[in-house]
Amino acid sequence: MSSFNDFKKKSKTSIEQLVKKLEQDNTKKDYKDDRFWRPELDKAKNGFAIIRFLPAVNGEDVPWSKLYSHAFQGPGGSWYIENSLTTLSKNDPVSEMNSLLWKSGLDADKDLARQRKRKLNYISNIYVVSDPANPQNEGKTFLFKY
Repeated sequence: MSSFNDFKKKSKTSIEQLVKKLEQDNTKKDYKDDRFWRPELDKAKNGFAIIRFLPAVNGEDVPWSKLYSHAFQGPGGSWYIENSLTTLSKNDPVSEMNSLLWKSGLDADKDLARQRKRKLNYISNIYVVSDPANPQNEGKTFLFKY
C-alpha cells in the first residue's frame, strides 16, 4: 500500500507532464503542405518560374480537381475554414443555410450569404521546369492550387 507522500510525488510528476504536454500543444502549428508548389515572391510581390501542367491521370477526364471551400468569420469573432461537402456532391450545411438566407429576400441576409459563399479552387499536377528561387524543385512534380 502506498503512502500519501508517494501519492503527492506521483501527482506532482503527473502535473509536470500535463504542463509540458500543454506547452507542446500550444506551439504554433505549421499548416504548410509540402505536396503543393508555390512561387517564391520578392519584396515587390513578383515571382518567376516555369511550370508545365501535366495531363489527366489514367481514368480521369480532366487534368484538374475542383475544391469548394468556405472561410468566414462568425459573429463571435472565430473563423470557420472548411472544405465544402459540395466538393463530394453531398449536402453542405453552410451552403444550405446560405440558400435559406438568400431566399429570405432581406438585404442583410443576402449580405451574410455573400460573406459565407463557397470559394472554388482548382488543383492540378504540375512539373517544375525552372524555379530560380528554389532550384531544388526543378524536375519535380507537385500539386498546384489556383
